[in-house]
Amino acid sequence: MALCALFVACGNPNQRLDEYLFHDGPLFKLKVVRYYRNIPFKPLGEHAVVMCRSENTTTFPAHDRQDAGWRTLGAADVQGSENAREAALRVKDDYYVFDDHTLIVKMKAFNISFDACGHFINWDPGRLPRAMIEPVKNPDSCVPGGPADCRDADFEGNRAPRYERISVTGEGRVSFTARSPAFKGVESLRVQTLNNGAVWHVETVSLDADKQRLKTDTVRSLSMALLSKGMADISLMDWLESALPPRSMVIWPDVLTACGGQREAGARTSSGRCAEIRFSDIEGNSGALYITMNTDPENGPGAISFHSGVYGSGNKPRSVGSLADLRESLARVN
Repeated sequence: MALCALFVACGNPNQRLDEYLFHDGPLFKLKVVRYYRNIPFKPLGEHAVVMCRSENTTTFPAHDRQDAGWRTLGAADVQGSENAREAALRVKDDYYVFDDHTLIVKMKAFNISFDACGHFINWDPGRLPRAMIEPVKNPDSCVPGGPADCRDADFEGNRAPRYERISVTGEGRVSFTARSPAFKGVESLRVQTLNNGAVWHVETVSLDADKQRLKTDTVRSLSMALLSKGMADISLMDWLESALPPRSMVIWPDVLTACGGQREAGARTSSGRCAEIRFSDIEGNSGALYITMNTDPENGPGAISFHSGVYGSGNKPRSVGSLADLRESLARVN
C-alpha cells in the first residue's frame, strides 16, 4: 500500500488549484498560480508560483509550473492559504512594480528587469567575500569540507536581506540599501550599478566607530594618473568598470586599514593606512587593491599612491606589483 501511495504521488506531484492576476499593467502582467504539492519526502501543502507576461515573454515555453508565454519569477510556501488571491497578498511585497516596464523582485537576491520581464539582472549577497558574511553552521558536505555550495543557507529565514531605499534613475541604473544579520561587521551595504549590472558597486557602512572614516567618493574618484605612471587620467571607478569582466562586484571601504594586511601574499609592509578595495567576478576570481591614503601620524592627509595588491582564484591569490600588472591579469581572464 505504501508503494502504491508513493506511485500515485509521483504521478501528479503538483496539482494546480487556482490563479489570481495581481498586476495588470499596460506592458506586463503578474499572476499567482497556486498548487498543492504532493512530492515524496518534501513538505506537503499549498505552494505558489509567480509568473510574468509581456511582449518579451511570448516565446517562453510551457513546462512544469510555467504557462506558455509566461515567465516564472519565483515560488513560495503558502500553506494554509484558501485561494490564490490570499496567496498573492502573502507574496506581492516581493514584487515591486516601479513603472510600466520596470519590475523589481526582492528575494534572497535583488533582481530587476528594465524591459517588462524580458531580461533580469541581479545582485546576489552570496557572492560577497566570505569575510563579510557570518555563516550558519552547515553539514560537512558543504564547502570548504565538502563539494556542496551552501551559501544560500546563510540568507534563509530571519537572515534574508532587506532591500530598502530603492532608486532607479534610468535604464540600467539602480541603487538600494541591503541589510541582513548575516553581514559581518557592517550596519548596511549601499549597492548600485550604473551599467545594467556589468559591475556592481558596494559601499560598506561599518559598525566600528573607532576606525578612521573614509568618504567612498574620495576613493572612487582617485585619478589613475596619480596612482601609476602611464595610466590614463580617469577615475579608479571608471578604470575598474572598463577592466573587470561582466557581472563583477567592487567593495568600496568606509574605513582605512593597515597597509600590511596582505603580508602573507608578498606585499611590502607599511605603518601607514590604506583604503582596501576588494573585487570579484562571477567566475570566482577575486582580488584587492591597497591604496595609501593617509600616512601622517596625526591622521593628516598624506600622499596618495598604489601600495600593493593581490589577484587570482582560490584561497591563494598572487601578489600584484602594480596596476599595470593587474590590468594584464584581468585581460588574460577576459
